[in-house]
Amino acid sequence: MPTEKKPDLSASEIEALLAEIRAVGFPLVGVVDLDLAEAVFAEHSAYYAEWIAAGYQGDMGYLVRGAERRGNPRLVFPTAKSVLVAAIPYRRNRDSDPDSKSLSGLNTEPQYARYLEGPDYHTHLPELLKTALEKWKAENFASTCKKSAPTLEAAALPHWKICVDTSAVLEKSWAAITGIGWIGKNTLLIHPQLGSYLFLAVVLLDQSTGRAPVLLPNYCGNCTRCLTACPTAAFAGPGLLDSRKCISYLTLEKRGPWSPETESLSPLMGTWIAGCDVCQEVCPYNSKPIKLPETWPAAARDSALVSDWNVLSAEDETTYRERSKPSALSRIKYSDMQRNIQNAKANLDRKI
Repeated sequence: MPTEKKPDLSASEIEALLAEIRAVGFPLVGVVDLDLAEAVFAEHSAYYAEWIAAGYQGDMGYLVRGAERRGNPRLVFPTAKSVLVAAIPYRRNRDSDPDSKSLSGLNTEPQYARYLEGPDYHTHLPELLKTALEKWKAENFASTCKKSAPTLEAAALPHWKICVDTSAVLEKSWAAITGIGWIGKNTLLIHPQLGSYLFLAVVLLDQSTGRAPVLLPNYCGNCTRCLTACPTAAFAGPGLLDSRKCISYLTLEKRGPWSPETESLSPLMGTWIAGCDVCQEVCPYNSKPIKLPETWPAAARDSALVSDWNVLSAEDETTYRERSKPSALSRIKYSDMQRNIQNAKANLDRKI
């Protein structure tokens, strides 16, 4: 009878890794072996393939081009044996919340998705993870390096690839498989205490952990608030988003002029000029106040997210680029931002 293969990492080494990642500000972290997760991940991968086949990705061609890699992390990092997922909340508590006002049609200010507040997570989160991983490696594998022959030193150390929304990885799927939360009807990962305003980061490790999937129940129940609140009816069903109707897609991802089909939706987009949070604002799991980790820098909302319509309309491209540089807002082209602003102003004029 064959014996079970021993994981590359011991239980203490795994716990030390998770502790280091928590120490830099990620309150939620989980890990799973690729081989042990194969069956459950296949279900997520098949669902994604069906979503692509239906054309729900709109003009996001990179989602099609990377579909094969998203279905196999070893195409992203060939030596991968485990997947680690870390999550950090980003929703700041506000005395007066403009996003919630938008649900009743009262908002007259430019609206930005909450994730745009603060630094650009694409660069800030990898820096935090690199700090944690390097410290873990130095403290847990230094003796291994010293005992290894020079030619074996590299092989004796763990290696990894950090993926934060820039690699072909199904982050939400792996977060669900590692027990961080469940995927809600709005297609977002939900944690029972911290809600869905979470940045997700994936680390592909070349070390096995022996950890099996941890699957939380779906606690959405009969709630359909996110589905019915969507201003543009972008959900084709529970857990099925048609990006072509989604305000976040139309203001963040869609390049150039909107199509006639999109123009018919533009009056429904309110004053959102960069993203949309409506399906999250109505979620009961986002109703609790939360405390942001100290490692997530506090930043004034207006530092990059201007709320003056006149300033926004008159802004030239150079000024926009300088203002948006520190945040993820910089990923929106100037011409597309002006398109969004003009549409929002037209919607505001209709209300007045």
